[in-house]
Amino acid sequence: MHQATLQKIDEIASIVLNAHPKREIGLYTGNAGISLFLFYYARYRNAMEIHRHATDIMEDLFKQIGETPNPPFSHCSGVAGAGWLLDHLCQHGFMQDDPDENTSGVDTYLYQRALNELDRGHYDFLHGAMGVVLYFVKRKQFEYLRHLIRRLGQIALWDGEGAKWRTALFRQKEKSGFNICLSHGSSGIALVLCKVLEIMPEEEQVRALLKGAVTYILNQEIPVKQYGSFFPNISIESQSELYKSRLAWCYGDPGVALSIWRSGLLLGNQEWRDKGFEILLHLAGRRGLAENRVQDAGFCHGTAGVSHFFNRLHRITQREEFKEASGYWNMETLKMATFMDGLAGYKALHSEEHGGWQTSEHLLEGISGIGLSLLSSVMSEDPAWDECMLLS
Repeated sequence: MHQATLQKIDEIASIVLNAHPKREIGLYTGNAGISLFLFYYARYRNAMEIHRHATDIMEDLFKQIGETPNPPFSHCSGVAGAGWLLDHLCQHGFMQDDPDENTSGVDTYLYQRALNELDRGHYDFLHGAMGVVLYFVKRKQFEYLRHLIRRLGQIALWDGEGAKWRTALFRQKEKSGFNICLSHGSSGIALVLCKVLEIMPEEEQVRALLKGAVTYILNQEIPVKQYGSFFPNISIESQSELYKSRLAWCYGDPGVALSIWRSGLLLGNQEWRDKGFEILLHLAGRRGLAENRVQDAGFCHGTAGVSHFFNRLHRITQREEFKEASGYWNMETLKMATFMDGLAGYKALHSEEHGGWQTSEHLLEGISGIGLSLLSSVMSEDPAWDECMLLS
């Protein structure tokens, strides 16, 4: 499998290097994420020409941002994700630039956008305010963080000792409710709050909101023997019926369990720590595509994201269960490359109304994310890039 993985990584890199440049700047959905893969690939292969190509992408990207009035702001598709990436690349020796030179005026712009998003209740990690909070954690902008956390607390709804945040619900038009997933819900809030607390341990409101978020998440537990998962995709009160949640980075038990476990570690709560780890070990034993609603290879909700999730857990814990799970899903990722008209054999599955099976070079659903997952499975260097996915 090691040799097959290397061949697939090289194939993905060749396609990405020869792809026609596009205008999207996004970390998850554009050129920022493509450059992230190329930087790590270039370091692994010791290929300076590819490194220069990745650097050119970043320079063009920030030039485009500077020339665009009111550019998209989000972590997924906008300035917050691109800014996070620039800091990451400089921090880990991929680039020597001073991030402040490229982000002049960006911090103020992102702060105002994040406040506006919170004012309308849009906290979403991918597309709303919490992705900007992660950017400010990277930048260590403590004053901005205090203001944004205060506003997050003001829009929280308290359910006993649990804190919850109302949001629009995916694929449920004109309906709002309470989401507990990583990508759009309370688990994402909790994991971002963990990042804030790591650099601002004295902030009691951060600690209080984190406790409230995890308490609410834990209150959503369902009988695992009956349903096959510990939690539903969204909150119990926001679903008309309960069913087994998918195994994915975006939705399901992986992100929920990680938020419980990491919060328990950070807050010194042994009960949460044990509960989170119990769920993570259970997840390592889940196998099969159909049984876990895994239909493509992309990082967001496919095999590559699941494989890297367990790769990260193995690197943290050295538990053999996580290594075996990562290897299983890595093999499934290789087996997914079946499309003759795909990119390196891959396509991402969308609903019929959004185009069905589609090719993508991007990080979230496309071959750059698949490439990073595969690359991280063979390299000895810590895959620190996955902080942008809230996995480290």
